[in-house]
Amino acid sequence: MIIRTAPLDSLHQDPSNVRTHDGTNLDAITASLVRFGQAEPLVVQKSTGRVIGGNGRLQAMKQLGWSKCEIAELDIDDLNATALGIALNRTAELAGWDEPGLTRLLEQLRAEDALDGVGFDEAGIDRLVAQLDADEADLGEDAVEEPPEHPVSQTSDL
Repeated sequence: MIIRTAPLDSLHQDPSNVRTHDGTNLDAITASLVRFGQAEPLVVQKSTGRVIGGNGRLQAMKQLGWSKCEIAELDIDDLNATALGIALNRTAELAGWDEPGLTRLLEQLRAEDALDGVGFDEAGIDRLVAQLDADEADLGEDAVEEPPEHPVSQTSDL
């Protein structure tokens, strides 16, 4: 793998990329690029300039008027490039969130007015907070009962 700077016009979208990027997703990618710059290279097939990982970022970079970006070039054939593209997208999709932890972090960022570029808006955070509150309330209903004042045990209890 070689990491280098490449002109955007030397790269092209993966024709076998089946991952879609709607307006909301592209807006989130664009906001992240504006705030943080390019934080990770695009994954590119060396022989063709085909973007295997980062097609949405490539599209957003072009919309922002960027002329170059960092790429990680892989010497990989077409079949494996297609398989890797699916694997990169699927493994990200299979990941989950520690929702209480995420909610706390997002509330901290919101308090500092630092939500730009993270991909969550105020309404989304409010939904997470409401869900977390509802989950905590449900836990309260299932709490363990207090033991009786004068407990009695029998031989078969253990």
